[in-house]
Amino acid sequence: MADYKQYFQVVLRTPSGADAAEEFFTQSGRYANFRKDTYFIRYLCGGAYDAVAARAKAWEGGGQREGRVFVPSLSRQPDQGEMGKYMALYEKGTDALPFRFENWILQEAFQDHFREMLELFQKSRGRAEASILRNFAVKLLYWIDLYFPRLFVETKHLLVFPKFVCGGTVKLPEYLFLCLLYRMGCDVLYIGGEDISLRDPDLLKLSLRAEAPKQSAPPAAVPVISAASRPGRTETVRPTVQIPRRPSETPPRRETAPPPRSGEGQPLDYVELAKLARSVVMLQVFDDQRQCYKTGSGVIVHEGGYILTNFHVVSGGRYFGILLEEEQEVFYTNELIKYHPDFDLAILRMQKHRTPIPVRRGGPPLVRGQKVVAIGSPLGLFNTVSDGIISGFRTVGERSMIQFTAPTSHGSSGGALLDLYGNLIGVITAGFDDGQNLNLAVDSKTILEFSGGLL
Repeated sequence: MADYKQYFQVVLRTPSGADAAEEFFTQSGRYANFRKDTYFIRYLCGGAYDAVAARAKAWEGGGQREGRVFVPSLSRQPDQGEMGKYMALYEKGTDALPFRFENWILQEAFQDHFREMLELFQKSRGRAEASILRNFAVKLLYWIDLYFPRLFVETKHLLVFPKFVCGGTVKLPEYLFLCLLYRMGCDVLYIGGEDISLRDPDLLKLSLRAEAPKQSAPPAAVPVISAASRPGRTETVRPTVQIPRRPSETPPRRETAPPPRSGEGQPLDYVELAKLARSVVMLQVFDDQRQCYKTGSGVIVHEGGYILTNFHVVSGGRYFGILLEEEQEVFYTNELIKYHPDFDLAILRMQKHRTPIPVRRGGPPLVRGQKVVAIGSPLGLFNTVSDGIISGFRTVGERSMIQFTAPTSHGSSGGALLDLYGNLIGVITAGFDDGQNLNLAVDSKTILEFSGGLL
C-alpha cells in the first residue's frame, strides 16, 4: 500500500477573527496538492448556545446545502436491527467500510485514519477489552454510514469542502469520530455551553478551544447565495438600477473645484495608472457542473491574496477562476471569505500574492468633476482601462454610490474605480443600459465598513 501521507495532509487551521464560530461559517480551508487547511474548533458559547445553534441551522439551509451538516447531537447508536450489519463490517476490516472514496489516495487515508481512531481509543482507555473496542467500532461505522454521504458529496476531487457542526454531549467515542472527520479534511465545529467531557490532553491537542466574544450580539443569519445557473453558457454580469428623480436622504455633494493634493503627492499620468491593471483580475464563475456561466472583475486589496468584488458577481458560484496579467495559468479558488448582499460586496482569497491597490482612506472629499479611471473586463475584454469624471453621488439602499462617466460595460462589475493618485475610491457595480456613460460604484467608505479589520 502506498504511503498516502506524502500526498494528503490536513493542517489544523487557527481562527484569526474575534468570533471563531462566525469565521467557521463563512470561510473554507485552502486545498492544493492534497494539502488541506481545516478547522476543528470546540466553541464554548455559554448562554448564547441557542443563538449559535439557530445560526448553524440557517447556515446548513435545512439540509439543502451540499457538504454542510448540523446536528444538535450525534445519534447515540444504531437500533438492534442494524447492529448486526455493523458488527459484520467490523469483522471484515477496513476494506468493508460503509463509505468509499473514488480517489484512491483519499480512500487509503480514510482506511488508515479509521485504524488510527481505534488505536487512539485503546490508548485512551488503557488497552480496552475486545468487546469494548468492538462496540466503539460499531458506533464509528454507524456514524460514518449516517453522516459521510451527506458531507463528502465529491469523492474523486475535493470540489466541495465538507463542514460539520454538532452540539450535545461529546465523550471519547464522539470526539474520535469528530477527529476522523477532521483527519479527512472536514471542518468541524462543536458548540456547547461547556467544554467536551474529555480529559486526555494529547487528544485535546487535535482541536482548538475558543469562546464566544463577550458582549457580542447574537449571530445573524447569513442569506444563502443562490443564482440561476446557465450550464454551457458564458455571460458577463452588470445589474441595472433605477435612481429616483428626487434626491435621496443623503443629499449629493455640490463641490465642483478639484480637491487639493495635500499629503498625496503628485497625481499619476494615465500610463502609470494603467499599470495598476496588474492588480485587477478577471473572474470566471463556475457552477456545480464545472461550467463557466458568467464573468466579472475583481480588485486585489490585500497582499495575502484577497480580492474585492461584487456579491452579484460571485453569487451562485461553486468555485472561481482568476485571470491575472502576465500569467498564463488560471488560478482557482472556492474561498469566499466574506460577503454582504446589501452592500453588493464580497471578498475572495487566492493563493497567488500580488501588490494590492490601496483603498482610499480619508483625505479631501471627493467632488463632482474630479477625474477618475476605471479598470475592468467589459464583455470579457481583459483589463480594459477608461477614464472619465465623477458626475454625482447617490444612495441606493444601504450603499453609498459614486456616479461616474468612465465607459464600462457588462463584465466590468467588481472592477476598480481609481482617483488620479492610484487609490481605490470605488468598486464598479452597476450602470444604466438606456443611458450613455451613466455608471455607479460602491464607494470606499462602504468598502472599509464592509471589510472591517481585514484591510
